Amino acid sequence: MKFTLFIALWLCYTLAATAQTLPVRVGSHSFTIQWIAFNKAKPGTVMIKSLGKDEYSIEGEQRDKLKNDYITIKGTFLARGRELKFNGKIVSRISYINGGQPCESTGLVIFKASGKRKYWRLQSMLNCDGESTDYIDIFF
Repeated sequence: MKFTLFIALWLCYTLAATAQTLPVRVGSHSFTIQWIAFNKAKPGTVMIKSLGKDEYSIEGEQRDKLKNDYITIKGTFLARGRELKFNGKIVSRISYINGGQPCESTGLVIFKASGKRKYWRLQSMLNCDGESTDYIDIFF
């Protein structure tokens, strides 16, 4: 009985660790910011390409052509389990946030998939206006 419990715990740990270290799927992925998604616009898309072991490039956007709202992303990331260490540029413009001016973020940020989520969410969520929270997601 003692060994059965040990084996069961070991299998649970091994399966969980394996599920988190699978390589990122290259190709087209959905990409959203909630401000545009709430306006019933279609999700945007990003293209992910492999650059080497656990290193990828990413580029894409989501746009609401009626309001000229958008979010763009371009850069590279390292995949570490359920985290992406992104280095690059993210620019969003939402007509009713930050005085309608673009909000630009450059440098290193983290996207994380927590729990059973099927997407990575940007962990630096504060918009340039210092008040609004942006939910920026890259879907698996």
